[in-house]
Amino acid sequence: MRIILFTGKGGVGKTTIAAATGIKTSELGYKTLIISTDPAHSLSDSFQKELKPYPTEVTENLYAMEVNVEYELERHWNTIKEYLTIFFKSQGIDDVVAEELAIFPGFDELASLLHLLSYYDAKAYDVIILDCAPTGETLRLLSVPEVAKWYMNRFFGVEKKLLKIVKPIAEPLINVPLPSEEVLNKIQELYVKMSRLKEILESEETSVRIVMNPEKMVIRESERAFTYLNLFGYRVDCVVVNKIFPREAGKYFSKWFELQEKYLREIEERFPVPIFRIPFKSTEVVGDILFELANELYDGEDPTKVFHSEKPMKIEKEGDSFVLAVKAPFVSKEQIKLFKKGEELIIIAGQWKRIVFLPQSLALKEPTEAKFNNGEIRIYFR
Repeated sequence: MRIILFTGKGGVGKTTIAAATGIKTSELGYKTLIISTDPAHSLSDSFQKELKPYPTEVTENLYAMEVNVEYELERHWNTIKEYLTIFFKSQGIDDVVAEELAIFPGFDELASLLHLLSYYDAKAYDVIILDCAPTGETLRLLSVPEVAKWYMNRFFGVEKKLLKIVKPIAEPLINVPLPSEEVLNKIQELYVKMSRLKEILESEETSVRIVMNPEKMVIRESERAFTYLNLFGYRVDCVVVNKIFPREAGKYFSKWFELQEKYLREIEERFPVPIFRIPFKSTEVVGDILFELANELYDGEDPTKVFHSEKPMKIEKEGDSFVLAVKAPFVSKEQIKLFKKGEELIIIAGQWKRIVFLPQSLALKEPTEAKFNNGEIRIYFR
């Protein structure tokens, strides 16, 4: 199975590129599912077809869905929602507001990842495409499996046992309803699924593709996203530069054309992955135009191809030392901090922080030195 995630700054055309990619893969005979993880869904608008919160057929071999929070909660997580609603009401919050607060931020994106896991296990599709929310939300979302795994390993088992003992004594004395065994089991189930998702998202069959426009602010945000994705072990296999003005755009757009040429050169120099260019269209890219765009993408190559396969993190042997090499492009040496605590290595790169669970071969050793060169952190263990 091939899994492709599209992310980028809001308004760059992620949904359009994701939809066109899905059209192309379906035309090549791959049974394809596109899942919209963006709360502001626009996949229906792209296909000009009403989509449901479950796979809806668009054309032969192509299915799409837009995640609905209420639908997901009712089907899978109503136990957790009911507890949160009761909890908020116990704190004097109005009934309607309590209902809204029980739907925690980011649940729609989280539900999308759970769908990915479900369809991955069922092997129901050849290709799954995620049309992700704008960069910031996507980056937070992709860190969830890592955080969940860490929390699960460290605390959850202890908390669950402790709560079983304390609940009968504490609940009558405090003004807060404590979660039931059923609620805790649902949370545990969620954590376990998040841990599995991390493995799938880091596997060779999964790629992230960054969609951008040739504009200064968009490029900078894409650089930050590229750094973060590498740091967390996600493979970015290409960049799609969308909405490029053609040379024939006319005098009015001549300044824009010059700026874009400058930024296109910068993108080519800075991003060490294949780059695909998409010209600005003379009309909205929806409906039939979307099918035309599908044939222009990736210079006619199969969209399921892995365009760049270098691992963001790897372990090597160098002389008497083991070396953990982590890609961290677009940050400076001064922004990097490293700490080792037991089996954990904490990497801080700019505003991003990652806790790496070290394999036994490294956990039992101590870091002796670290080097940073050409966007790669190399940590030596002995």
